[in-house]
Amino acid sequence: MNGLAIEGRRSDLDWLRVIAFGLLIYFHAAVVFLPSGIPMIQNAQPSPLLQVFVAFLHQFRLALLFLISGVGVCFALRHRDRRAFLRDRAQRLVVPLAAGVLVVVPPMVYLEKRFLGAFEGSLVDFYAGLFANGVYPRGHLSWHHYWFIAYLFLFCLLGVPVFSYLKSAAGQAWLARWTRVLVRGASVYLFIVPVAIIEVALRAPFPGFRDLIHDWASFSHWFAIFLAGFVLACSAPLLGRIEQLRALSLGLGLLTTALLFALFWSPASSGFTPLRNGAVDVGAYLGFCLVRVANTWFWLLACLGYAGRFLRRPGRVLDYLNEAVYPLFCLHLTIIVALAYLIVPLDWTIAAKYLAITTGTVAITLGLFEGIRRVALLRPFFGLGSMASQPGGDSQST
Repeated sequence: MNGLAIEGRRSDLDWLRVIAFGLLIYFHAAVVFLPSGIPMIQNAQPSPLLQVFVAFLHQFRLALLFLISGVGVCFALRHRDRRAFLRDRAQRLVVPLAAGVLVVVPPMVYLEKRFLGAFEGSLVDFYAGLFANGVYPRGHLSWHHYWFIAYLFLFCLLGVPVFSYLKSAAGQAWLARWTRVLVRGASVYLFIVPVAIIEVALRAPFPGFRDLIHDWASFSHWFAIFLAGFVLACSAPLLGRIEQLRALSLGLGLLTTALLFALFWSPASSGFTPLRNGAVDVGAYLGFCLVRVANTWFWLLACLGYAGRFLRRPGRVLDYLNEAVYPLFCLHLTIIVALAYLIVPLDWTIAAKYLAITTGTVAITLGLFEGIRRVALLRPFFGLGSMASQPGGDSQST
């Protein structure tokens, strides 16, 4: 790589990764207090406050995860050729994906179905029919939150030609030319245009469930974000410009969030939609797609900018949390569902239930991580390297 590349590790990007994945606990626990959603263990009384929290965060949380993952790929490729990179991705993504679908997710689906009265047998009985009655939600087999790992692996495969080109002399020259363009004024916001085109073209026919078959709008959107993360990590001047624009990005993020709530908020679905009485006109659809995509990009740049300004703080706590992130991701939703199964029926306030579920999930997942990190046989199933490797060596690549 030439002089554009970031030298060494970026603790601000590590912190952003930790925060982004840590927020998953609070997001998924909040879904328990929505009128609908996954997990399907819902409190009888919904929380309007948590509805707004989920709707706000949902607009950019997954894009932020894929952006940070793209950043990590740039760091991972500095020390590996293409073959070694793909072998590493298979070990760190495919192995945990298989383990998750077969071991971590089934108890979660079992508890959901028990709570809903859709299954009455034991967990052993549930496993016996894992492959016999179709896929979730009708059947037992599901990848639940592990869809993210499957998508990320595909993004890595599809992105290899781009990564290889950008590492070449011609690719570096191309990146240098575009860097000179994008660091001028507010040009970094131009990324909204191609992603908006994707959204307008694909969102209506593919509103999408995370099954790859009916999710082409989100898949294409997130793949573009993933590649953007890779490009940003290859260009220190771009990250520097994003840091300079952080206040503007935050302001624009707040403005577009206000527009989403004012024009497209639907309490019934706990989300945003251009539909009114089941119908939508072209103007409303185009406006919705543009505001939604702009909102996502503004918040991503605000997160990067403020992290770059205030989170360049390496240390042992960051190293520990960076290593814990992947096992936390793998385990957190099953723990949330198990705690919700026990806590939702109790006669507690919403605040007490939410605090108990989130705090309990943090404590239990970190406790399980402490056990997993010490057992060499378990580490690969949760995306951890060998015990001989240093924590966080390329942890930004998860």
